[in-house]
Amino acid sequence: MKHWEGKKVVITRDDEYHSRLYGTIQHWDIEKNRLVLQPGSIHILLNDILHIKELKMLPQDLNSAAWELNSVGYLMKQPVQFDNAILFSSKVMIWKDDQLIEPFARLVRHNRERVILDDHRTFTKADHQFVVRSRKGC
Repeated sequence: MKHWEGKKVVITRDDEYHSRLYGTIQHWDIEKNRLVLQPGSIHILLNDILHIKELKMLPQDLNSAAWELNSVGYLMKQPVQFDNAILFSSKVMIWKDDQLIEPFARLVRHNRERVILDDHRTFTKADHQFVVRSRKGC
């Protein structure tokens, strides 16, 4: 069971509601027949676990990452963020991996897969990161 330590998981409990707990397994305590889940150091008896499923990202990480502030703006992930950048003609930086592609882009359209700039260039959301510049970063 040591291979689970440090993994992000959802644990389904063997209770009447099959309640779920999300977190990172800190360690297994074999002597006390339990595991410790972070954040919060939640102790869960192994007999109370119906099953464990590994996750790539925890739900609480998704929510905070959607509005993550960096030194010059917000990393855009939600459709409403792209809508607002278009509505307010915000300056947007476009990154591919660790390379800055466009420092002061203006978006005119977007859909689920692509973003179109005012100069008609198209970038894919899957391959690029879009950072809308905040007032302090302009």
